[in-house]
Amino acid sequence: MRAGPGAARSLFVAGTILVAAHVTLLVFDPRALFLSNLFLLIYPLLGVTACLLGAYSESPEARSLWLLFGCGLLVAAVGEFGLTYSDFGTHIHTQTQALNSDFFFFAYAIPVMLAICSRSTDAGLKSFAWLDGAQALIAAMLAYLQLFSVLPSYARPEAISTTNLMYLNNVENLILVGAVTLRFFSNPSPARRRFYQTLSRYLWVNGIVALIVSYFGLKHGWHNGVQDAAWGIPYLALMASIALQHSTPVDKSERSSGQRTVGLLIDNLSPVLFTLAITLMGVKIAPDHPWLGFVCISAAVAIYGIRAAILQVSYVRSQEDLTKAMIATEQASRAKGQFLANMSHEIRTPMNGILGMTELALSTTLSEEQRGFLLTVKSSADRLLTIINEILDYSKMEAGKTVLDSVPFHLPSVVSEVLRSLAFPAHQKGLELAVHIAPNVPADLTGDRGRLGQVLINLVGNAIKFTDHGEVCVDVSVETVTNGRAGLQFSVRDTGIGIALDQQGGLFQEFQQAQTSGNRLYGGTGLGLAVSKSIVTLMGGTIGLKSMPGEGTTIIFDAYFDMSPGSQPASPIPSEEDLQGLPILIIDDNATNRRILSELTRQWKMKPHMCDSGESGLAELSRAATEGNPYRLLLLDEHMPGMDGMEVLDRIRRNPGLQSVVIMMLTSCDQVESAARCRQMGVETYLTKPISPSDLLGSIRLAMGVHTPASTNTLPAAGISASSLSLNILLAEDNLVNQRVAMTMLDKMGHRITLATNGLEALMQWRQGDFDLILMDVQMPEMTGLQATKQIRWEETIGAHVPIVAMTASAMSEDRDRCLAAGMDDFISKPVSYKAIEDMITATFSHRK
Repeated sequence: MRAGPGAARSLFVAGTILVAAHVTLLVFDPRALFLSNLFLLIYPLLGVTACLLGAYSESPEARSLWLLFGCGLLVAAVGEFGLTYSDFGTHIHTQTQALNSDFFFFAYAIPVMLAICSRSTDAGLKSFAWLDGAQALIAAMLAYLQLFSVLPSYARPEAISTTNLMYLNNVENLILVGAVTLRFFSNPSPARRRFYQTLSRYLWVNGIVALIVSYFGLKHGWHNGVQDAAWGIPYLALMASIALQHSTPVDKSERSSGQRTVGLLIDNLSPVLFTLAITLMGVKIAPDHPWLGFVCISAAVAIYGIRAAILQVSYVRSQEDLTKAMIATEQASRAKGQFLANMSHEIRTPMNGILGMTELALSTTLSEEQRGFLLTVKSSADRLLTIINEILDYSKMEAGKTVLDSVPFHLPSVVSEVLRSLAFPAHQKGLELAVHIAPNVPADLTGDRGRLGQVLINLVGNAIKFTDHGEVCVDVSVETVTNGRAGLQFSVRDTGIGIALDQQGGLFQEFQQAQTSGNRLYGGTGLGLAVSKSIVTLMGGTIGLKSMPGEGTTIIFDAYFDMSPGSQPASPIPSEEDLQGLPILIIDDNATNRRILSELTRQWKMKPHMCDSGESGLAELSRAATEGNPYRLLLLDEHMPGMDGMEVLDRIRRNPGLQSVVIMMLTSCDQVESAARCRQMGVETYLTKPISPSDLLGSIRLAMGVHTPASTNTLPAAGISASSLSLNILLAEDNLVNQRVAMTMLDKMGHRITLATNGLEALMQWRQGDFDLILMDVQMPEMTGLQATKQIRWEETIGAHVPIVAMTASAMSEDRDRCLAAGMDDFISKPVSYKAIEDMITATFSHRK
């Protein structure tokens, strides 16, 4: 309540004094009926004053409701005034005439009912208030005439009994109580809720007082006395409610769909009931007053018809507005999707030249400075491509157009590929990148391996970005396995900066980042986690995090996949007999790496022992050799504080008693110099973390059983190697830069290339030549790639099928679907790389070997 609480309290005090004076008067003089009726007249006038105060103090939305309530109390005051003036000596009328005081006692409910049934101002249908008022007036007049059976021209000198009058008043009050109670279920606005609370308290107290006073009047004949003062109690409740109204809390909650439905039902129920009641009452009085019954029924039906017409017009208009809004939304969505597709195409076209030429330049002989410059260019271009992909993924997620593939895949391979792709940035920061897959995790699953890899790349990439020292570890475990479906839990744990509690809530929302200061230390679009959450949800799982500032972050998500037939656990295949019981020493300063290596080697029936430093590792090697139980295999970390792996290796080579141990060097930095130095010191196995279990087991077997293990070096080749296949390829590409990139890559891979600069030229070249493969751009002049593909497929003879692969800068899923629908066999999104082309050729021609 914004104003006047002091005035409301003063009014309540005045009412309390008035009731006390009334009680005192009737105690000392029970037959002071005239003065008692004056008190009964003052009570509704106090109620009118309280309503005016409420209208002044409340918001404009509820002001009319308070005025209607006050009008009802004023009508009751008029009835009390008529009773006091004309018949103050008796409470029971001996004769009823039209428009006497009883009519006013009954008619006070009309404005009260209008206040209850009135609509909110935001309904936009203010004329309904007048229609409801007209129907309420007709219903009240007919009910009065029917109950009292009185008209001026047909006056009947029949008395209205006290019992019937009591029933009339009580039923009327109960109807009002029920109507205002229903209003609470429609979840009204705060101002209306305060009004309905005040009105309901008054009506409930008034109803209770009426029942008690009427009961004693009928059963015990107490028609006069102190009980008449009880009629002041409802008004005290009214004034007290207004005085205490300022402490009512404001409800800011949104209305639910159920509450809106109930509100609409209540808003539209009253005219139906009014019309039905008026029709029945008009039929009832029609035998004595046919014209009046006909006019009342016709007026009620006409009012309801007008109301229905207004609703229909409003509904039609709202439907038209909704249709226009939907059309505008669809047009905006299509325009947005087209803009994103065009933007992707225009950006990817020059990006193909940048990345392709950079990759070709890196395959040539370069100085260290030149190689560093080109690696920086490639890294920046890859980051730009990641940002583009995040924006496209978010737009597809937002439009609900993302559909998961369902293909068989090998889970350990997916996890290993993800970590290998992120090993370089982790090693640049000196971070340990580890993976642990529980032994009971199924290896062969069916699902969307690409989207799973995307989630892992986002999460592990974020962990690396926000971690300056320590480790990033990926754990995979089984949650449930039921009916051939596996629920897996993935966790990505880092030792980074952590996330404050107040920032964790919005972390998985779009454009949200934990670090949003102006310094922009870490960069990023803020879309990666939002996209990841959407993908996890599509996989039937949930995602969450645990984090404390300065203590790192653990992000956990679960996903569900179908198990492929005959799927085996993800643990490596059983070791050979000569590895069982093999004593092995693990020297690594990182506790997570030690735990993972120890668990894997124990699964292979080896006997591992762990040391956390070079000094303790050398001491353990010497002790075992002295006792005659030397270690046969040593897994040695290269980068350790204090004595690093190279120094440990040097001391082992200078100690004649330790020459029998086979050493495998584990490193977080893929450096050619370190590998060469290891080979010079007799260590041929040089593995880069993170190491998959299958790679580690294969390397151990090779190191322990082969005399020339030089092939175990896992360093990648520096240049582009020739492909195992030599194909005759038709390249359809209109962009000069893209032509040069693709032709140079294909030429280095040992393929023969024929160039077509548009779709029509590609069609002519295909007709004249014999090609093993066609690489087709989609957007070209003269004839598009899609049109050329359809024509080729139409002209192909039965049994002949040349593979056609789209190589386009369009990266939307709809573009891929259009290419496949046109008859293409595969789809490569620009910018292309040597690996993407090689993988495509391998997948396309693997079945022809």
